[in-house]
Order: sequence, then structure tokens, then C-alpha cells
Amino acid sequence: MLKTLSRHLGSASREIWLLVGSIVGFLAITVWWLTQDDRVQDWDNGLHTIDAFLIHKELAGGHLTTWFTEFNMYPPFGHLVGALGTLVAGFSPATAILTSNLVFVPLLAVSCFGVGRLVYGSDLAGLLAALFALGTPMIVSEFHEFLLDPQQAAMVAASVWAILACRGFERPGVAALAGVLSGLAMLTKQTSIVFLAGPLAIVVARGGWRNWRGMLAFAAGLGVIAGPWYVYHRHELNALVSVHDGEASGTAGEAGGILPPRFSHKSFSWYFWSTLNIQLLVPLALSVLIGACLAIRDCVRDQTRENLRFEMLGGLFVSWLGMTLITHKDPRYTLPALVFMAVLGSGWIATATRGRKLLTGALVAVVAINLIGVSTGLGKTIRLTFSGAPQHSTLAERSITFYSPDGWLRGGPEHDGDILALMRGLKRIGVHTVTFDAASSDEIDFNTSGLQVLAIEAGVEPAWVYNPAGLGPHDAFVLRHFPQPGDPPPCERLNDGSGVYVVLGNAVMPFSLYTFVCPGRTPAFYKRTAPLPIETQIQLHPEITGPSRALLLGVMRALRRERVSLVQFDPASADALFFNYTGLAQLAAIARLAVQSTYAPQQLTAGDAFLVRKPIVAGGPAPCARFPDGTGLYVVRGDPTAASPHYECPAGAGNRRPGQP
Repeated sequence: MLKTLSRHLGSASREIWLLVGSIVGFLAITVWWLTQDDRVQDWDNGLHTIDAFLIHKELAGGHLTTWFTEFNMYPPFGHLVGALGTLVAGFSPATAILTSNLVFVPLLAVSCFGVGRLVYGSDLAGLLAALFALGTPMIVSEFHEFLLDPQQAAMVAASVWAILACRGFERPGVAALAGVLSGLAMLTKQTSIVFLAGPLAIVVARGGWRNWRGMLAFAAGLGVIAGPWYVYHRHELNALVSVHDGEASGTAGEAGGILPPRFSHKSFSWYFWSTLNIQLLVPLALSVLIGACLAIRDCVRDQTRENLRFEMLGGLFVSWLGMTLITHKDPRYTLPALVFMAVLGSGWIATATRGRKLLTGALVAVVAINLIGVSTGLGKTIRLTFSGAPQHSTLAERSITFYSPDGWLRGGPEHDGDILALMRGLKRIGVHTVTFDAASSDEIDFNTSGLQVLAIEAGVEPAWVYNPAGLGPHDAFVLRHFPQPGDPPPCERLNDGSGVYVVLGNAVMPFSLYTFVCPGRTPAFYKRTAPLPIETQIQLHPEITGPSRALLLGVMRALRRERVSLVQFDPASADALFFNYTGLAQLAAIARLAVQSTYAPQQLTAGDAFLVRKPIVAGGPAPCARFPDGTGLYVVRGDPTAASPHYECPAGAGNRRPGQP
């Protein structure tokens, strides 16, 4: 056996050895990246990791079918792979990511190699297709996370390889394998059918329909693997389709909006811009365009079944059309079409009769720059922007991007606090559960799902039901807050200047009243020592009392006597204990004045009043009263935003200080 293996290894081409080296190099860079980055996982990355963790827990608890019966919008294969990795190496996002890399990076590269060699007839074509795939900016970025899209890209590539290798279903055994792989692709993500439909339809139309045994073998493999899950969850899937069909967005008409009308220009151009500026960038996209044009020419010249460029072109076109007709869009949703783009974008170079070495060197240089640039965050985005380009659009329409280290959604590694160490510290001091503040856990580097992953890794159970008022002494509440003068120091500080704070027990109270805990800090428990900010004082004691109460109530009653029925208060100046919005509204109710339900001062009429507190200016309108801090109370009749506001004190209010008769 060893002699046979040695003989096969010895006969392997240089391109195969380079393929192996590129896979190992890609995996090594992923390992390095994970050792350098300690950010909280972004939203979907965290959600998928949690799904893998939950399957792990079910399997470890003896519930061997829960991964199949539970429904979380996605098929279970990708999450199951991550769960098996964590069963071996324990809970951590790095374990799930590395498991995904070990399974799907070689599968993607080898499959693209196989498809490239079948379509263009050489190991060089296969190698360049594999390098193209591994050097695609989005692939580099997404394999540093635990996401389903690169996994789906690998499974689609493997399925396409087997579909082409079965020679129009002439080889039933290979056709059955193609069905199994296609089933696994369907168990990775539902949209896999969109990417497989093109090559399958062309294979059938070009004579595959005659080989019914092979077609049955393919259908059997697909049905046995994917059929049970889709039948079992047919009702949830139908509901999910209905939800997506009914989706609408208030930003549908905006540049880069993810829900453009299905048959609009924005919809049909959406994935063009995402491919050009996010997924491939200009150099690789241009190579795909050239390859597609040359493939069309070859299809016109050679229409035999041996010319597999038909399947590549059909796969690419149907993938684009199918994903375009799905209303909900995301740049990564077309990533599974990578096998078609990689083969078309590199095959023409491998078969070039002139300049092959130069073109090969250029392609290798581009993929190397992408791999190193995205992995390290090296350099800045190089983009050419044309006239009329929208501002702040994710897709960067009317721009073309030549290079970007940003990836989607991760570029180079970063250090951003040490939330995992904080979670482990909470575990050491006896915290049982942790809840993350919904209001402040909404950023890419500080979001609930990513934080829950780190809590699970540290052995602290995340609170799956949000109830900050019901937390006990062994329950932690974690929030993000930008420290203000007088605030106590945070337990961890993030790169954006915000701080991470932890409290135990009931968290429904003003920030300034919290007693914080920070494991490892001395003292571990601490609180604000500076005077409470005015906002907190108002929140605790909104009632206006003393002379100011009598003054304001007298003015409001005078307004009521003059038949004013609607009032509004200036929110910018309502920031004092003696003049705050809640207290003013309470006094208005006593004076039987209605307060404008929505702040819209432009809608006030001459019969309405607007109360504002501001400094008294010599030569300006006289105040209706003076407050203890020297500011004046002014009453505007009608619209206070008018060019010349009409100041008028009600009769009987007087021009006095609080306490004056």
C-alpha cells in the first residue's frame, strides 16, 4: 500500500503539488489571523457559531436528532460540521472557524481544480482556477469567520465537478455521487439550487436526458440526502418564503438598499456592483469578463458535448438571474457562483497561445495581493469614482475598486478590548448568567450574538430571554457606554472610545446609579463618586417645586385664561430641575393645557404657545419671568421657528423672579 501511495505521489504533477501548497498556505494564514484577532464576532458570524454550539450541546446531551428536527431558517449541514469540531476541541469561535476551514477550504480548491481541468483540459487550468478561488477577497475574509456562504461555495463547486464528471449522466456511479454532493449543498443553504440549476439544465438538454439510469442515480442521491429535511420542514420553509416575498424596505430606493423592487434597474445591477466593488474587485472581475467573452466565442465554434464551457456560462448566468430575482440581497449571496467565475476567469489564461506566462504571473500576483492584503489589512482602498456616484453606499455604485483590504466583513486582525477575559472573570466570581444590553449591543464589534458566543466559551450561560429587571445577584448585565466626565472607568475599553461596564442584579435604573463590578480590578465593586449629572437628577425628581413651580403654573394658567389650549416646550432648554420637560408637562395638565403630542413647533398656530428658557439679552424681548440662574422664561405665540417669532407674555403673568409678588 505504501509503495502504491508513493508511486501516486511521485506521479503527481507540479500543479497538484502547488495546489496542495496553496491550500496549506491559506490554512496557515487563517490560523495566524485567528491568533491575532480578538474582536467580538459580527452579527451573522456569531449567530451561526451559536447554532453550532447549540447542536454540540444537544449531541453531548444525547439528543441525536435535534439538529434535524429544530428549524433556525437554515439547513443544518454547515452548523453540524462546526458542532463536530467543537465536540473535539471545545467551545470557541476559533474551533468552529478552523473546522470550517479544514473541511471546506480544501474542498473548494480541489473542486475548482477539478472543474478547471475538465473544462479547459489541463492541470494548469485547474491550478489557476483554485488560486483564483482562494484569492477572491470575499473568500479570504469569510473563511476568517464562521459563515455558511463560503461553505456553500465549496459544496456547489464539488457538486458541479461531479455533475460534469458524470459525462451527461453516462456514469451512474458518478451521477449518484453528484446527487449526494448536491444534496449536501442543499443542506448547507437553500439557495444552492439556484447555482446548480444552470449546469444541470444544460447537461440534461445536451443529451443527458437519454441516460435515464444516471439521472435516476442523481435524483436518488439528492433525494436521500436533502429530501427528508426539506419534507420535514416544508411548512416552515413555505412561511419563510412568504416572509421574504413580502419584505419591503423604506430604503428600497436608496443606493445600496438591500430590498430594491424585483424588476427594477437597481435590482438587476445590484450584483454587478457588489461583484465589482466587494466580492471580486476589478482585476478578477475583468478576467472573468474576458474569459466569458472568449467562452462564448468557443461555444459558437464548438458545439460538441465535450465543450463544457456551455455549462460554465449557463451556471454563471442562471446564478446571477436567480439571485437577482430574490428580493433580499447581500454581497455574499452570490459567492457560491465562484466556481463558474474562477474557471472562466482563469481558463482563458491557461489556454492562451501568446503571453501565457505573463498572464499567469499577473493572475498569481493579484490573488497573492488579495490574500495578503485582506488577511493583514495592508494598505488602503484604491477606487476610481465617477461623477454622480452616491455617497455612503455599501455597493459603491458608479465606482470601480481595484484593491481593498477591508474584506466582507473582516479585513486585517485587530485587538479590541478583551471581552473573553471579562467573561472568564465573571465566571470566576460566581456569575451564572449574562445579559447584554439591547440598546448598546448593536455594533459590528459589540453585538449580542457575538457576545453570547464569548460567554458560552467562558462557561457563562447567556440569558436567552431579555429581562434586565428580573436579574438576580448572580446575573450580570453588560453594557457599552461612552464615558463622560464624572463617570467611573469602564472594565474594558474598545477601539471606538466606548467602555464596557458590568452590573449585577436589576439593571433598570439610570447609568449614574449603577454599582459596577470588574473582575481583577481593585476594588472589584465601584460606583460613581462625582455628583449626579443633571439628566439623572431630573429622571429621579422630575417634579418642579418651589418658587419656579408657582411661577410656571401662574404663566400657564394665564395662558389658559387667554384661551390658549395647546402648548409645547423647547427641549433644548428644558434641561434644569426648575425647567424640565416632564415637570412642565405635569404643570400643563394641572393648568388644563394640552401638550403637543409630537414635537412639531412649525405646526403651532397663533392660538398656541411655545415656552422656552434662554439668556436675557439687552435690547431683546422682555422675559415673562426670571429663573434663579438668571435665564428668562419666554412665551412665543405660534411658530417659534418663524423669521420673526411673536413673543407675548400672558396678561397677569408679570415680569418677575420666582418668589416675587
